[in-house]
Amino acid sequence: MSASSLVRSSSSSCSSNRLDNKEYYLLTGDVGGTNSRMSLYDANQPLGAKPLVTFNFRNQLFVPVTPENCDDPCLFANSIILPFLKYCWDDGDNERIVSAVANSSQASVKKPSLPPLSNETVIISCLAMAGVVMNNRVKMTNLGNLLVDGNYIQHDEESNEYIKQIKVCTLINDFVAQGYGCLTLEDHEVRQLYGPTDANVRLVGPKVCVGAGTGLGECYLTPYYSNSLMHPMHSTVAYSCFASEGGHVEYAPRNQLESKMWEYLQNKFAGSGRISVERIVSGVGLANIYEFLAQEFPEKRDSDIHAEFEAAGDEKGRVVGVNATNRPGSLCYEAMQIMMTAYGSEVGSCALKFIPTGGIYVTGGLTPKNIHFIEGHDSEFIKAYLHKGRVSPILEQIPLFAVMVEDLGVRGAHKKAQDCYLEHTGRAPTTATGKWLAENALTLGLATGIGFAAGLLVSRGGASAGGGGGRL
Repeated sequence: MSASSLVRSSSSSCSSNRLDNKEYYLLTGDVGGTNSRMSLYDANQPLGAKPLVTFNFRNQLFVPVTPENCDDPCLFANSIILPFLKYCWDDGDNERIVSAVANSSQASVKKPSLPPLSNETVIISCLAMAGVVMNNRVKMTNLGNLLVDGNYIQHDEESNEYIKQIKVCTLINDFVAQGYGCLTLEDHEVRQLYGPTDANVRLVGPKVCVGAGTGLGECYLTPYYSNSLMHPMHSTVAYSCFASEGGHVEYAPRNQLESKMWEYLQNKFAGSGRISVERIVSGVGLANIYEFLAQEFPEKRDSDIHAEFEAAGDEKGRVVGVNATNRPGSLCYEAMQIMMTAYGSEVGSCALKFIPTGGIYVTGGLTPKNIHFIEGHDSEFIKAYLHKGRVSPILEQIPLFAVMVEDLGVRGAHKKAQDCYLEHTGRAPTTATGKWLAENALTLGLATGIGFAAGLLVSRGGASAGGGGGRL
């Protein structure tokens, strides 16, 4: 793999982004522990459009973070944002990027011509960060505890002519970016797994996003009324997305084998008294499950696969996933089924907690790669999703979708940057809770009815069981 990769659009027209005699651009980033993927858009490019410039930074090559400088608020801006903006505007003082581009397969792609940087240039930025964002700041624990401070970046008027053009720098959690990305999905990019099929149901109501990959991410979106920019006399529904650490709630075993696995993981993780769902439902979780099964049933090990697993380092989950397909009865297959049971159960629990009548979206890298283990009413995922006892009927009113694309984080950062641009220019959707409530009474009535029905089911179940329980 090359140190960096570059993708450019073939469009060179950037004149349509002028407003109030200013030139507006959107700067987005998908920032993880290993890579920082930066993109620049014309502010008026539609969602889903190719960026004017994209560059994928290998952090270890560009960010010289140490324990001594990790709290420097300039470090990320000067190491990643500044070189990227210099490259976008053809500053020759950028040898590392120019060298990486020259040696890449994209070297021959025509560069768009940007108007010269000036005091009329305004950059609105949204950075999706792999960490907990508080007060527009984040400590990147998987990048040397590096501090990234959006407030500092957007108020830095003195460092250089590039950074000072950034008038807004909003940091969001990387999974919140996936939540915003769900708002950009087209019908052909999802598969409906359960619930009502009316396409209009996705236009209103709360939404939930749950996605397993390296870890298990969760977030939720709430709707509010907004004025349509295209049709000011009509109302539309906009969404705000909120972070969650729901992937770290306690895992509950469902049978004797899973109880043994819980005890095994207790010992593995120093007997903390709890095991989080993420220890089971993730790429690492899949490896954890296989390790337990290999110890519990050594006679079922495939020697070649087990040797590959042991040598795979942090790719152990991938080894299990690849070898689970078309191998019923194998340890890899059984590990996948256990993970899918826990995954479906957790998604169902999220559905009960939020009653997301606007849809619950199953995202993350594991979804498209393992869709054959997820879809179908006989899959362990769906069976566990629906296994919610007395309140299971609620799930019939909640659309459940599997997301088949893996670029939601990039798309979500673009969506949020676009929202910030509209707010900055005074064209943002205006929250008007009372009007939204009035115009969406039908949807809210549906949600209320579902909750009322659930209450009846629970109360009747309790009464028939003598008031104390009995029915689950």
